[in-house]
Amino acid sequence: MKRGLRLANKKQKTTEQAPPKPKATRTSRYATAPQAVPAEAVAEEETDELDEAATGWQQTTVKMAGLTKLVTVVVWIMVVAGPLLGFFAVAVASSSQAPTTTGMQGGTGSAPSATGPSGFAELYVAAYLAAGEGTEEDLLPYYSEPVTLANEPGSRSASNVVTVAAQQAEKGYWSVTVAARISAKDKAGKMKDRGMHYYRVGVQVSGTPEAGGTIDPSKAAEGPASPAASGPAPSPAQSSPAAQESPQPSGSAPAPAYRGPAALYAATSLPAEVNAPASAEHGDLAYGSDRGVSADNPVTDTVSRFLAAYLTGQGELNRYVSPGLQVAAITPAPYESTLLTGVRDDQPADSDDADAVPEDGTQRHVLVSVSATTGGQDYLLSYALTLTTRDGRWEVASFDTSPALSPDQTGPVADKAGPAPDASSDES
Repeated sequence: MKRGLRLANKKQKTTEQAPPKPKATRTSRYATAPQAVPAEAVAEEETDELDEAATGWQQTTVKMAGLTKLVTVVVWIMVVAGPLLGFFAVAVASSSQAPTTTGMQGGTGSAPSATGPSGFAELYVAAYLAAGEGTEEDLLPYYSEPVTLANEPGSRSASNVVTVAAQQAEKGYWSVTVAARISAKDKAGKMKDRGMHYYRVGVQVSGTPEAGGTIDPSKAAEGPASPAASGPAPSPAQSSPAAQESPQPSGSAPAPAYRGPAALYAATSLPAEVNAPASAEHGDLAYGSDRGVSADNPVTDTVSRFLAAYLTGQGELNRYVSPGLQVAAITPAPYESTLLTGVRDDQPADSDDADAVPEDGTQRHVLVSVSATTGGQDYLLSYALTLTTRDGRWEVASFDTSPALSPDQTGPVADKAGPAPDASSDES
């Protein structure tokens, strides 16, 4: 019995005995002393291990087989969808290029230009007026039929040759009217000014429609026929890609696209002298009130000083312009002095503020006439200006590109007193 108690007491003492301390190990004197790991950290590590096992990082054979099937399905979907995506990309690219191609083709249907026929007619008239007996060949570049002239060569000359009208009579055919100031010899052999004369010329054009010709743009776009097309078949050596390709110098620009044959021009007859085109009067302007040139008028004072500085370089120009207006005096100054001769504005004639400076921000459009002097001669000029008020004075806010028209009149009016075209002179 006592032995049994002693054994029990021995077991109880063994259970209550503290665990042995860990055996000390030799460490460096600079090493960090070992620290006890908290129980919370141990529990967290155990939890991480459990989560890791639950999330499937330690895969089983069944799970790996499922993943393999999933990857296989995705790969087959990509293989099947590849051609469909390629077809879709080609369709999108084609639709984006279609408007560009249509626009390029539509450009060939633009209105024909009269620049070429007009320039040709001007050269032809100048050559015709200077030609004479023995120099008829000077007209061959313009008019191919042989002619016999009876006047002395050089008995007339033309200056200031310019086209005043050009009308397309039909496709590839133009009627051009040219004005030229003529100098001609009198009976004494002296050249005298004969004034302005007008000549009408028929000009036929061969070329693309842009030049007024009749060539089909679709055929012109094909380019010139290749010499090899009409010649013998090329040898195998000549037909090889290496033989056909010619090296292009590095950095050189590519050859320009072929746009059809060059335009050709020909006159269909000798020039016909005609009357001057009908003259016209301009429409009504917006400046209905004449303000005169009174020195007491603040508008007149501002405009006069501004134009003097602008045309003669005398005075400070910036003093008379609004902030933001970029304007500089003409250099070198073309005139020695200026004198204002007239001022018209767009205000009612009985306006109360005609001779006073209204509140800031008020605008007024004026048309002024000025006499500018240089070399002892006076020359008249006109300027359309927009004025505005600031700090109790008028300033030039802008140089108008042209005089303002009245809203009721926007086009020229035929002048009944002017000469009308004479149909009887068409065949002269």
